[in-house]
Amino acid sequence: MPALAGQGAGPARYWGTGSGAPALGVITPMSRHFCAACNRVRLGVDGTLYLCLGQEDQVPLGRLLREGASDADLERAIRAGIAAKPERHEFTTRPERIVRFMSQTGG
Repeated sequence: MPALAGQGAGPARYWGTGSGAPALGVITPMSRHFCAACNRVRLGVDGTLYLCLGQEDQVPLGRLLREGASDADLERAIRAGIAAKPERHEFTTRPERIVRFMSQTGG
């Protein structure tokens, strides 16, 4: 049974067993855009802040740290990156923008 919208903290759509607890959450980037509900960024081990799991949008926090950036500098870079998060992905309309599969970035 489809669960109520708003369950979970990310872009997954949930199906339940009828008991009220979600049983399965599915993210469907190709058949149904979820970007408007995506509240995720990922921080890579090299300090790269990925703004989208499948596209090249990123903030080089590691490089900024190595260059001596202040806390205020880092906060500005993070806020600017979040503000520039893509409105929607282009996986089907512009496949050349896919620089890695979502699973390569990690979750």
